[in-house]
Amino acid sequence: KRHNRSLSVILLDIDHFKQVNDNHGHHAGDLVLQQCVNVLKNTVRQSDMIGRYGGEEFLIICPETRGEEALIVAEKSRTAIEKFVFDAVGQKTISLGVAEFEGGETLEDLVKKADIALYSSKEQGRNRSTLYGSS
Repeated sequence: KRHNRSLSVILLDIDHFKQVNDNHGHHAGDLVLQQCVNVLKNTVRQSDMIGRYGGEEFLIICPETRGEEALIVAEKSRTAIEKFVFDAVGQKTISLGVAEFEGGETLEDLVKKADIALYSSKEQGRNRSTLYGSS
């Protein structure tokens, strides 16, 4: 905000993660989370930061990045997860919501926009990336 630079965030959720824990146990769920992080670390740019946001949700912070550019990062991440074969469960998918910081917003506003975009991805059938404000 202070330096008037671009910043975007990506909020992602592992699709149907509850089924992993229900069908394969919590140990398998933990393994899926760990492997998901490893795939993401190998997919995002060096300047991007990944953190667990809660449950099976992760937040990727993309400094110096406009929304359209972060959407490309999101799609690369989505594709990498879709192609990965998880040890405990085989293939999984993720849904992603992307939002760009706009002046005057709070951190909560930015994450809320990403969350709205994430839910749009889920409503459109999951395994997709949505940029906040796009149709």
